[in-house]
Amino acid sequence: MSKRFVSFTFSLVFLLSAVFLYKAMMVVEPNSATFPTASTATISVNPPTSTAAVGQTFMIDINISDVVDLYGWEFKLRWNSTLLDALNVTEGTFLKMGGDTFFASKINNTAGYMLVDCTLLGDVPGVSGNGILATVKFYVEARGECVLDLYDTALVSSAEQPITHTAIDGNFVAIVRDVAIISVTTSKTVIVVGEIVNITVVAKNEGTETETFDVSVNYTLLVDPLIGTQTITLEPGESITLNFTWTPTTAGRYEIKAYTSEIPDDINPDDNVMNTYIYVGLGGSSGRGGGDRRFHMNLLT
Repeated sequence: MSKRFVSFTFSLVFLLSAVFLYKAMMVVEPNSATFPTASTATISVNPPTSTAAVGQTFMIDINISDVVDLYGWEFKLRWNSTLLDALNVTEGTFLKMGGDTFFASKINNTAGYMLVDCTLLGDVPGVSGNGILATVKFYVEARGECVLDLYDTALVSSAEQPITHTAIDGNFVAIVRDVAIISVTTSKTVIVVGEIVNITVVAKNEGTETETFDVSVNYTLLVDPLIGTQTITLEPGESITLNFTWTPTTAGRYEIKAYTSEIPDDINPDDNVMNTYIYVGLGGSSGRGGGDRRFHMNLLT
């Protein structure tokens, strides 16, 4: 008389291990009929879309839902190996609710896939309901996106019958965080002390995530006084034009610098700052007469 047994063929190594450790003495009765178990079960990647930045890790669950009498399962998962490395895969809690289990996995990061297998042990009923079969942890190596392809899935009941089911893939999209100052211009490049100058700054979100950040403008001569700061929120690909005003009180050649606040994991912090120059002369009784023009000419030369 045979005991309940689930056989999986995801790899020769793990098949032989399973047979040697647990199943050498178990025999399936000859000429036994096998019919798929009617089911609305679904095995799926959760969350449906995962995001993380380069250098970060993230985890996905392989979920089961609406299953009846699950005794054993297997799946293969495939990804883009240039973008992701699988660090590990661990058994979830679902099948353990039915008793002791045998769990095995094999990860091939060169080819970008894994083989995972789990079964209950002994003459016990299967588990019904919803839960987590396994959890996979990934490391993000490069920017891009790929399918987390769940394939060659198998669900088996305690009666050694296959359970019909639907498999749903997931997706991965690498987060790109990148804000930039596109331009900084002044209404005039040569003015006199006490004259108002308008400063126009264009900032852009060049990443994939909505960002809230500060844009500041200061002037540098001997010190770095702040002209102004504005806090903005930009959707991916969105840009904005900001206006600042400044009235210089001292003559000289000034660097006008626009810059963003620090964005964690910004892929290109060098474009977070941009500058331009303005020349400020002394006003006199002649207003903008020859004296100021001579001063400006000296600055420019």
